[in-house]
Amino acid sequence: MSETVQIVVADDHEFIRAGLVSVLTKSHPEWRVTAVSNGVTAVERGKALPADVVILDISMPEMSGLEAARQLLSAVPGIRVIILTMHAAATILHQLRRSGVHAYLAKNEAPKMLVNAVERVLAGEPFFASAVTSRPTVAPPDFIPAQFVLTPRELEVLRLLARGMTNKQLAAELDMSVRTAESHHANIMAKLGVNSLAELIRVAIRDGIA
Repeated sequence: MSETVQIVVADDHEFIRAGLVSVLTKSHPEWRVTAVSNGVTAVERGKALPADVVILDISMPEMSGLEAARQLLSAVPGIRVIILTMHAAATILHQLRRSGVHAYLAKNEAPKMLVNAVERVLAGEPFFASAVTSRPTVAPPDFIPAQFVLTPRELEVLRLLARGMTNKQLAAELDMSVRTAESHHANIMAKLGVNSLAELIRVAIRDGIA
């Protein structure tokens, strides 16, 4: 870890980004905090610095916080990842734990608990003492809803595929090339871990997208 703690904060809402940066820098003026608006940029900045801690909203355009976390944990040795979520579904919490993130907490807890979470993960300790984990849950299935894995554009493509459109038809519907439609189709299947159109449609129905 560098002498100056490098932190990246990623959230697609400007007001929330500014609030998180303010909370962190007021508590620790020596921390260097960079704010970005999406998961793709978070991965780029996290790698380039390299960051000590990256704080990710779970649901962002272009790349979900969960996917950004996976890429950063794979690419940056020693990086710590904190996820902020408004969602307490057991499937999401289960997937977050399995992904290897070091902390997660509810967004509405961030003003009071984020600094403590950062301090804890910098010290090598996990931080899951959040209201999102306080509700009793049954053992969750081994999946995370597509809405938290796919980008908004990919969700549009999935919705049309689930309605029976071919790549050529959805390309015309979304004003894109057939090659781009095929690329989206392949990326969606890879992200969701499915191998056929039938499985893809089942996922869309399961998650209320179809």
